[in-house]
Amino acid sequence: MNGAGRIAGLVVAVAGLGWLGWMPVRSMYLDDRAELQRNIVKAVDLVDRYRSGRDDHGTVSTAIRAFVDRTLGGDLETVDHELRTRLNRLGEEIGLRKLSVSTGSVRWLESPARSLPAFRGHRELREEIDFVEVEASITGEGSLDEVLRLVHRIEAEPWLKRVNQLRLNARDNGERFTVTLRLVTIFLPGRSPAGTLQAIANPGAFDRYDPLVDRNPFHLPPKTAETPTPEPAAPQPAKDPLGTWVLTGVVTGPGGVEVWLLDTNTGDSRRLAIGQTLETLTLVSAAGETAEFAVGDRRFTVQIGHSLR
Repeated sequence: MNGAGRIAGLVVAVAGLGWLGWMPVRSMYLDDRAELQRNIVKAVDLVDRYRSGRDDHGTVSTAIRAFVDRTLGGDLETVDHELRTRLNRLGEEIGLRKLSVSTGSVRWLESPARSLPAFRGHRELREEIDFVEVEASITGEGSLDEVLRLVHRIEAEPWLKRVNQLRLNARDNGERFTVTLRLVTIFLPGRSPAGTLQAIANPGAFDRYDPLVDRNPFHLPPKTAETPTPEPAAPQPAKDPLGTWVLTGVVTGPGGVEVWLLDTNTGDSRRLAIGQTLETLTLVSAAGETAEFAVGDRRFTVQIGHSLR
């Protein structure tokens, strides 16, 4: 083997030994190091998010406190009592008749943080109830002005609410109404408002409803007495000038056949020979007890004793 071949073999041998030495180092140290670096990046990101949330804690707490202070209490019993009391008072102050207030279903809503990863020791915060919804309804009877004032007063109340339904049933031609209003309020369990919310007895701004009250689209004006239109007179049949003429005889005289006619209304009489006319009639022929007349293209026969009609 020449010198170049020995050198090439030596290089291959050294490369092989290097590769055999690199594999254990990579599998024992470098692969684990890369996995550790990836985990470190994830941990740093999680810590940064936690730190950001901690820095915003004051701002979030202030916002939550503002919501809590607009609730009616921190537990279901208190909220249910306050809700019924306030709705009853509103209906009585407005003057609704047949007033009825009730509370309905309750929904306990869980925190969306359940789907997020949590640090050790914060599991109870993820699993606590976020807030609770309480349904209520108020029903009563009143004028259009009164039922709209109920809507206006509830809208102006400072406690948190969402109106889900408003139904008005008009009666007595819009003079009185049955109103039903359904709403939902919320509270945060265990977090009570700092003070009692004061009801707003006169919220103002009701004048926006004045045009609707004045117009009252549910009221129909009384019907005005209408002068009956006279029925058109039935058309009278046109008088038939020949209706009063009666055929009284068929006679054969020196001049030939002729017919005798009598007007039963006036007593006038006429004698017609063949070819002569009376009004629009022309005598065509006559024999025995009948006579034949023509009116334009039409012909008809009349017996003695019968009208020319």
